[in-house]
Formats: sequence, structure tokens, C-alpha cells
Amino acid sequence: MLHHVFVSYSRRDQAWVDALVQELARRQVRFWIDREGIPFSVPWLDEVEDAVQACDLFLVCDSDHWRTSKPCATEAGFGVHFDKVRLDVPVGRDVPAAAEEIVRMARHAGRLHGAATELSVRARDWDREGRQSRRLAPRRLRRRFDALRGSRTLSPIEWAFIAASRRRTVRQAVVSVALVLLLVAAYVSGQAVPRAEKQVDKQLVEQAEVFIGTRDALAVIEDDPYKGLELAAARGGNESAAYAVIHEEALAVKLPDDAFTLPALTGRFTDATVSSQVRVTAKDGALWTRAADDHARRSARRADSSAGTADSDSPGTADGANPKGVEIRLRKGGARVQLFRGGELWRTVALGSVARTARLSPDARWAVVATDTGIALVDVARGTMRKVLRGAPAPVTDLVWTRRSERVWALAGRTAISWQVTDGTVVLDQFDAWLEDVFRAKDQAHLWVASRDGTLRLVDRDSGAVIRTTRVEGTVNSAVSDLGGEWAAVVDSDAEKMWIVELNAGTARSVRLADDCTPGRPVFSHDGRTLYVPCVYGDVLVVDTRSRRTTGTIDVPEPGGRAVALDPSGRRLLLGTPEGIVYSVPPGSDAPPTRLHRVGCSPDIELVATGPGPRLLPVGAGTGLSGCTQLGVWRSDGAYRWNAFIDSPPDSVFAMAADFDPTGKAFAIGYSDGSVVLHPSENIQPRQALSGIPGGIRAMLTLPASEPGGTATGDLYVVTRSGLLVRIPWRPSYLSNKAMAREAAQRLRRAKALGLYEPPAAPSSPAPTAPSST
Repeated sequence: MLHHVFVSYSRRDQAWVDALVQELARRQVRFWIDREGIPFSVPWLDEVEDAVQACDLFLVCDSDHWRTSKPCATEAGFGVHFDKVRLDVPVGRDVPAAAEEIVRMARHAGRLHGAATELSVRARDWDREGRQSRRLAPRRLRRRFDALRGSRTLSPIEWAFIAASRRRTVRQAVVSVALVLLLVAAYVSGQAVPRAEKQVDKQLVEQAEVFIGTRDALAVIEDDPYKGLELAAARGGNESAAYAVIHEEALAVKLPDDAFTLPALTGRFTDATVSSQVRVTAKDGALWTRAADDHARRSARRADSSAGTADSDSPGTADGANPKGVEIRLRKGGARVQLFRGGELWRTVALGSVARTARLSPDARWAVVATDTGIALVDVARGTMRKVLRGAPAPVTDLVWTRRSERVWALAGRTAISWQVTDGTVVLDQFDAWLEDVFRAKDQAHLWVASRDGTLRLVDRDSGAVIRTTRVEGTVNSAVSDLGGEWAAVVDSDAEKMWIVELNAGTARSVRLADDCTPGRPVFSHDGRTLYVPCVYGDVLVVDTRSRRTTGTIDVPEPGGRAVALDPSGRRLLLGTPEGIVYSVPPGSDAPPTRLHRVGCSPDIELVATGPGPRLLPVGAGTGLSGCTQLGVWRSDGAYRWNAFIDSPPDSVFAMAADFDPTGKAFAIGYSDGSVVLHPSENIQPRQALSGIPGGIRAMLTLPASEPGGTATGDLYVVTRSGLLVRIPWRPSYLSNKAMAREAAQRLRRAKALGLYEPPAAPSSPAPTAPSST
């Protein structure tokens, strides 16, 4: 119930409170009051928190009893957390006078914060119910929510809700425009030249059919992902943006890629984790097994039941703690799960629907929760639901992870099904480390990874073996190397310090910076002799690498710089500012910076990625909003053409990293929620959103492909704050409608082989008619 008065009171004052709420009801004031005597427990907390979030006015029935009540203190804490207008009314006051004051204050609170309350609750419910499009805001309401962006700090879910509502509004507007054009064409057709009339009319009809078909296709994908794949598989004939949207949405759904059936209803998985065998104990006690890697086998064989039993206290169980001190708990019938670390409540995760059972991955980075709408995939480090795994043929009754945490198995009726959860290949796993940056080594067989604690690791890029380590003092906020991989610049922005590290020798020497300089992520000149250091909200310092002395300053217009980069030629230094402006200046020149572009939405640019073309991609805080990410492409007339595109991943508007593939035909953006989004550089769409990398993305590095001659043009290395170095192959040719249609068709064939998808029956052909004699 939205826009109510939340009544916080002590039950020892109930007689007076009863009289007050009766008076409020008589005045038609909406209110929420706890009348059910819910115990002071997790269910009570969930219900009360939701009610406080949805209120406009937090009413305190003030008394000595209220002030000493632990539940009332908890309610008051929720009121502060959600920034609610609070009114204290002393218990025993004249009831009509108190009610009159409450009415006035409730109206005032509604005028001030009603839109914010509605946004908060709508975004919460949309997120819990699986982010269904029917829960999005209509156009007029969405405009009210847009107006809040400048007056209050929005949560990531609220940003995502507004962005998704805007995308739906755009799609609806496109369809409406197409229909209007049809009407205009019909009107003009009576006055136009007949031949031109027919041509225009035909084109408009075709366009309207495409957009209407796109709208209908998105609804089909949401309802049935297998039918969505059918639609995508049939739309590889052209590279239109309308078809690209269908391919993106259809292929974004994670569906099972392995399954087998059992002869009887299943009971539970026998083992806590899956290794070489998937073993299931049926309800009658029989043990059934199948090799985990025998993907062609569609059935299980019966095994000796004495071969092993389930280990209920292992890391894979719903309520057991794992060796890293993380455990997951759920309340039966509830729509939330709780994550504990070291016995203390750490995270509370809202789901889309009621939770049935849950399992924590062996590496404690993921949790899966079986719900009414699918299997919710939870990022443990962030405490958020990342994706819903769909496609199970029946309600899921049990879950189990593989030992390496890359795959999850589920029991649904008489079927055991499996999803690949992770994206890319894990090269390095440092669970207890926060990996902050990744940069080049002297040879292409290795790379360097910097941890936030000051540890630099030289890593074999294929095996992940750590060759050697070195350390710098303090906290690492960023680290970069020269093109030859001989020198590194390591920045501690917190302490306003920077070191230059000779990587072969492992020696680190400090750089003397200006007293008022908070250093950002620097960049080396192509010859490695000069280092350009942006001072946040200041100018760019020019530092000699060998002497570590500041030799010059590049003045940046107000409010100062934030990011610095070199274009591929090395002849143009690029500067990004906290107001979304990109400047250019030749290195070593005394000329003032030339303004190239102001990025839409004026985001805080923290990085300017560059690629062949040349191409520029400024990213930072706010570029994840719809239309706020812009790509610059060099034109023959000596200027950049800027293309804006929508790139709003599930939860984040904070783009932390970006890079191009070696050919410049594709680019990637990494977000703080762990999403990595791949785009083709020319058409921008269709994009591929990778959501199976746990932890927030911190940095990216592209290297030439480790296996020359294959389909990959290079390898994209990604580091996360949860201690992972992940390799993703660059395959720009896959980012096309034609390639994605082939992928959709392949997934359909796999689903058919697994018995999870039944292709539609071919229409029967009419019986042939014998020719008549004359």
C-alpha cells in the first residue's frame, strides 16, 4: 500500500492508539499499523521494512514505552534509512487535534516526497518480481521519476528501473510513430502520384510491421525463452536495430545446456558438490548416476546405493557455513535470503518470488536460489541478484554446484538439468584479494595484476601461474605500464602518492607530486620516457620517467581533469573531465586543450578508452544511463563523429573500465555490478551482456590472441574486486544479427536434444487437386 502513514507505537499504549487510528480512518487517511502481533524476527523485519519504505509520513506515538521498545527503535531506524518525514505525537494528546496535525503533515510529506516514495517502491517490486516489463513505469510517471535525478541520490535499482522504463517508452514511441506514419501515408495516398504512393505506402507498412513485430517478440521472450529463441533464429536476414534488440534479449536468457532423465521422481542430489559424477538419490532410496561430462547421454544408470551418501554439512548446503565463513539462510515462504559472514548478518538479498531452496557455491562467490519464476543467481560479494536461470521443465526441488563453481545442477520432476553460470575463463583466483588493475608485461606470454593491498603479481596469461611478486607501499588505486612492459606507475590516490616501478628489478621509487594534486590513473608516452598524470579537479602533470621529476603542466579548463589517455598514434593526448567534456592536446605542445565533445548527461569521466580508427570511448560514473554512453569515431574531415547508444546493464550506472579489440571492430565496457557488455563498433548493436563474472569490474586489458589463427582477434583480461582475473576471447564477428541468429538456432537444437523444447509442428499441406478435363 503506497502513500500511507506508518504508525509506530508501543502495544502498552494501544488504547490511545486505537482511538487515534479510528479518527484517521474517519478522515480517510491511509495508514499502516502492525495489528498481527508479528514476532520480533526476520519475517517481522521484512514486513515492517517494506511498509516504512512505502509510507510518506513516519508517525511516532511518543511515550516512555515507545522509547524503551526495541521493535520501535528498529522501526525508527528504517525511517531514518529511507529518509522519511517524521512526526512525533505524544500519547494522551487530544485525539481529534492530533489527527488534524497528522493529516496536514501527511499531505505536506506527500507533496515533498511522494514521487520519491513511489519510485522506491515500484523499483523494489519490479526487481523482486523478476524485472517484468509490466511492472515498469508509464511515460508520464517515468517523467516524474526522471525529475528526481537532480534532487536526490538514486539507488542502483532505481536507476535501472528508470532506464528500463525509458527503453520501453522508446519502443512504444517507435511503434506509435510507425502507426502515425501509416495514417499519414493513407491520407497522402489520395493526393500523391499513384506510383510514388504505392512505394511509400509499402515501405511504411514494412517498417510498421517490423516495429510491431519487435514489440510482440519481446513479450514472447519474457513469457517463453524457447519461443524467443525461435524468433531470434528466424531473424538473421538483415542487421536492423529492431532485430538486434530481439537477438540481445533472446540470447541473454541463460537456459540449460545439459540434462538427463531418471525413471522415477527424484529426491535429492547425493553429493554436496558434483565432480566426475552426477549422483541422485530417488525418493525410494535408489541411487542413479551419470558422468558429469557425458553430455550426449540422456539417461542415468542405477548404482549401488552404498557407494556414497549426501553430506548435509558440506559447503553446498543451504544453511551450512563454508570454509570461508560465508553461509546462506532463507525463510520458508519468504522472498529474501540472508548471507552471513563469520556468524554475523552480512547481506540481505531481495528475490523476484518465493524462495524454496538455496545453495552457496564452493568458492562462496555465488548463490543459487530456487524460486517460483526460476533459479535466482546471486552475487555474494555485492549481495544482489544478477540473473534468473530459466528453462526448467518443472519446479526445482534441489540444487548442487560443481566443485569449481562454474556450473549448477537442479532437480525438476524426473529431470536433472544443468546451466553454465560463469562467463569467460578464470585465469587467477585470489579469493581474499581485491584486484585493482591489470597491465602489460615485457613479453606477451605474461601480464601484471595489481592488488589493492600493494601486491603486484606477474602472471602467466594462459595457466594463471604467479611467476613472481613485488610490493609497493600503501593502497593501489590504479596501475599502468609503458608499451614495453618495463616500467609501471602505481597510484595511491587516498594518500596522494605515486611510485614508478622498474618491473624487471622490482624496485619502486616515489614521485614527488604537487601538494594539491590527487593523482588519477596516468598514461605513459609511447616511448615510455614521459608520464602524464591527471590531478583530479586539476591539471595534468608531465613527469620524466627516469628522473621522476615533474617537467611541465598541461592546463585543463575548469573544473579540471579526471582522466587522460593517448590516441593510438601517440600524437594526441585526450583529457576527460568530471563534467563529461573531452579535450585534445598534442603532447609537448604549449597550445591550450581543444574541446572535442561534451558527452550527453555530463557524466564524471574516469577513463577514456582508445582503439584503432581511431576511436574514443569516455566512460565513468553515469555513462551507464540510457543514451549517456557515446563513442567517437575519427572522420576524414579531421573531426570525430559521436554516436550515442543505450548501454544500461542490470544494476549499475558506474562504468569502471573499457577497452577495444585489437582491430577496433568491437569494444567492451565493465561495470561496478560485475557486468561486461560487448558491442560492435560500427552498428553498436547487437550487444552481448556477460553477467557471469562475480564481483565488481575494476580494470581491463586487451592482448593479442594467445592462439593465433583461431576465431578470436585477441583476449580481453578483466580483474574484479572479488579477486578474479578472467579471460574473454574477442570475437567481433559474433556481434551481428546473422551470427546471433545462428547461435539461437544452435541453442534450440540443443534444447530439443535435451527434451526441453518441442519445435512447432509444420503446417499440413493441402491435398493436391486433380486437374479438371475440358
